[in-house]
Amino acid sequence: MRLKTVLTLTACIAAVSLAGCANAPHRPNWRTEPATVCLVDNPQVRPQVFLTLRRALMDKGLTVRRVQAGDVQALAQCKQTLRYEAVFASSSSLSALRYAKLELSEVGRHNNVYTVQWDERRERPTLLDNVSDASVEIRELVDQLYPTEIPWE
Repeated sequence: MRLKTVLTLTACIAAVSLAGCANAPHRPNWRTEPATVCLVDNPQVRPQVFLTLRRALMDKGLTVRRVQAGDVQALAQCKQTLRYEAVFASSSSLSALRYAKLELSEVGRHNNVYTVQWDERRERPTLLDNVSDASVEIRELVDQLYPTEIPWE
């Protein structure tokens, strides 16, 4: 009777452990202290995107370090590097975000790359596609990369 109880309990613990591992999404490996993210400046994108990204990362409690894309020495010192792209539709009456992509590279025991994107590029945009305030979509992408308010808690 005692052996049966121990075996049942062991099987239940193993099942719960495996179920938890299977359902947990893989997220960047947070340290016990605030992480520094190197934000690679993209001069081909409006400065508004860089400023919004920097503010969103700082609001998450991260330290943000600006790095130029060609600065190989500075990039080699970064454990987390965030690169971004954004495309705006522009005309005399419309200036809306059409596409945004964030790519987070993390150097550690295993080098990991996390990518999130928002894409509304179509041949003919609809009224619902007009995102004149790009900061909303960019902050949503940052929330996907860093899902908790303070990543190291």
